[in-house]
Amino acid sequence: MRKGKDPMNGVYRKAATIIVILLFVSCIPQLSPKVLHFVNLETKESASYTMVILTISEPVQYKVTELENPPCILISFPDRKVFSSEEDVVIVNKGPIKRIKNEYYQSEGEGRRQLELVIVELVQDLPYKISHSGSSIIIRIENPKESELLDIEEKEKIGGDSQAKARDPLADSGYLIGPGDILNIEVWGHPDVSRDVAVDYRGEIKLPPVKRMSVMAFTTYQLEEALTKSLSRYLIDPVVFVLVKEFNSQRIIALGEITTGMYTLKRKTSLVEFLGQIGGPTANANVSKIKLIKKDGEISIHDLNELIGDPKKSDGVLVSAGDTVFVPPLEMSRVSVLGEVKSPKMIIVKGKLALVEAVTEAGGFTDNAVQSSVIVLRGELGAMKGYRVDMSRIFKKGDIGLNIELEAGDIIYVPRSFIADLERFLRDITLPLTWYFWYLK
Repeated sequence: MRKGKDPMNGVYRKAATIIVILLFVSCIPQLSPKVLHFVNLETKESASYTMVILTISEPVQYKVTELENPPCILISFPDRKVFSSEEDVVIVNKGPIKRIKNEYYQSEGEGRRQLELVIVELVQDLPYKISHSGSSIIIRIENPKESELLDIEEKEKIGGDSQAKARDPLADSGYLIGPGDILNIEVWGHPDVSRDVAVDYRGEIKLPPVKRMSVMAFTTYQLEEALTKSLSRYLIDPVVFVLVKEFNSQRIIALGEITTGMYTLKRKTSLVEFLGQIGGPTANANVSKIKLIKKDGEISIHDLNELIGDPKKSDGVLVSAGDTVFVPPLEMSRVSVLGEVKSPKMIIVKGKLALVEAVTEAGGFTDNAVQSSVIVLRGELGAMKGYRVDMSRIFKKGDIGLNIELEAGDIIYVPRSFIADLERFLRDITLPLTWYFWYLK
């Protein structure tokens, strides 16, 4: 008996044919990769860092290369072809970014330039992080300190080094957030989460889906980091920007010979910077005796000219929330010069005044002055103490240590010599004696 054809053999052959076709089709993308396009390039700035966001038409593998001189971040796409219609130089002088350039392979025709590199050139060597979100590549670059933001051309003129040490962002001179401040929080790509929020009296904010969060004494950088961590439980790779929209918590009071009032600090501020921001002291101000009264009651006295002349010392004298700055008037600083000087007077002290300067202001010594026994009286009336100064040693031996600095209310008395007193005594009694002897005759 003749056997018939097995119908299963035909099924197997058809199945094998379909599998081969599917394998071939699956290889087509490998043979002819999909063309990718460079969709957009933008930057976003906050108080503590600047972000560069590169958006491709779909997620792509990329390679990061660093250059030291000049400091650059290079982004390339070794496994895929990415085409772009962007200009060669896209962004110039944006915070820590000197410029962003696109390098292309040889042109394949109008509108078909294949991107070789995206070059982010920095003004100086700065810390940065690279991450991705969807089809976007995000470069977060820390902003340099204000003192480091010198123009590059100016640096070259003065021979400055374009490299700066990496800084700790938590030690940034940022504003400290507090009750009453209004914050603008933007979560990139999530407008439903982004909004303005107010810091309540407890120093907390509400930002759904995060229910409640303490932000007291945070800088914007610290808050961005904290919100990124909290939102990561609800969103994939969130990118957060925080700006202080209204500064209401860091208040300081200014009194005396300045533009008085209550002012708001917007960042870490030295005493010299604060006085400059509000217009500086008046012409009648005693700038050598400026009082800084801290919130806890501690009082310190500072010489403005001394702080200006020593920037390092100035950076250490900071004003903060709750402080009071008092600039006294010159009328509170008077010195009297009496005795054997040519023009006894009361001198208004403008800044610092030394003993020699005070005597010179009073016209200098008379011929009868005892320069070796000048007396400086100091203290409140009824409780004054006297200091004897040999000023002759200042002029004859150059002993400048005796040229003491005077204080408000000091009285300088220059005594008369014994010989001068004797001559005056003899002169005073000569005429009466003459008349007496004439009468006896």
